[in-house]
Amino acid sequence: MVIKSDIPIHESPKSTEWSQRKIKRKKNWLPYLFILPTVLLIAFWLYKPLLQNLSYTFYDWNMLPGTVPQFVGFENFTTLFSHKDFSIAIYNTLFYIIIMLPFSIIIPLYLANMTQELSKSYRNFYRALLFLPMIVAPVAISIIFQWLLHPTNGLVNNILLQLGLIENGIQFFTNEFWAKFMIALIAGWKMIGFSTLIFSASIGSIDQSYYEAARLDGASKRRMFYTITVPLISPTLMLLLTMSILFANEWTFAFIDVLTSGGPYGSSTNLYYIMYDFAFKDMNVGLSAAASLMFLILFGSIAIILQIITKKVTFYDN
Repeated sequence: MVIKSDIPIHESPKSTEWSQRKIKRKKNWLPYLFILPTVLLIAFWLYKPLLQNLSYTFYDWNMLPGTVPQFVGFENFTTLFSHKDFSIAIYNTLFYIIIMLPFSIIIPLYLANMTQELSKSYRNFYRALLFLPMIVAPVAISIIFQWLLHPTNGLVNNILLQLGLIENGIQFFTNEFWAKFMIALIAGWKMIGFSTLIFSASIGSIDQSYYEAARLDGASKRRMFYTITVPLISPTLMLLLTMSILFANEWTFAFIDVLTSGGPYGSSTNLYYIMYDFAFKDMNVGLSAAASLMFLILFGSIAIILQIITKKVTFYDN
């Protein structure tokens, strides 16, 4: 009788086990080897500048050739907290977030739900129209609104004057209230199409059997929207809410820079723009780095809180 063995005659069980472990270790390291170039690029272009920026918070430097950064300790933070524009920037940051939320969440949600009931051709046409402002450069949009809202020759002021609603043209970009309100309005208008497209994709992925069962039970469209649509797209809803809060500063930056330059008297600036202002107008790298660190701490904390809330309130249809 011949006894067959899985172990080769020339190899011992110990050597076979060792070779298998070696192959397993090689397989475990292989995926990390593939992502190593990406990790190195991220470390070089993201984390290296971040650490460098953190070090600049303790130095006074104007970036001029031949100058050497001078160590000043925590002086930049003291200067930042006592700066007249810093508290205004924080207030305006919250103002932009609150004003933009309806344009990035509420209005797009209803638009996506309404266009979902249209035929495919009309649905795609209206969504393309809504998304069009998103692909237009912010500078081009700023120039268009500069013409529309011009205090003497602007279309909006001319219409209001002809209707007798105002006596003199409104200074939309030189009035402290109107300047930041129009910045938030323009940025929100630009973001409507993006949020509508995201909500439309999320609503389109919902299983239609839920709606069919609700219709059989006599549920109205409004009830189906609040009891079926909203809970099932809650992950997308929280994602866009997080993006709106975290990126409102970035979305308004270009419009602030082109339309008001942070004015009048710093009334339309925000944390994102004040970092740019300190670095490239005041030539104060240390103060800009200190402001960016405060920005990182503040919005990093908000992001963590939003992630915790997201895990508790979102519903996933498995």
